[in-house]
Amino acid sequence: MEPTMQGVNVFRSYVMAWYEGTLDTIFFRPNPDEEIKKQICSVLAGYVWDTSNPFVANHDTAPKRLARTIIATDKISSFGNKH
Repeated sequence: MEPTMQGVNVFRSYVMAWYEGTLDTIFFRPNPDEEIKKQICSVLAGYVWDTSNPFVANHDTAPKRLARTIIATDKISSFGNKH
């Protein structure tokens, strides 16, 4: 794939993740992981060609997978706190 389009596609993934609420789940939870926030903010700042960043290399799956993990972990934690 042409390098310019690769960068566009990475950035597009994060624009879509914002509108889908995925980034909200990642950023606005209690005690968010600061390293993950830095990696995603790097993408949002334009470092869309840095494939050493797992959120660039796996842009099409990593944000959604992380958000699903956060939601599942929060549900498990809240269930454990009720009993």
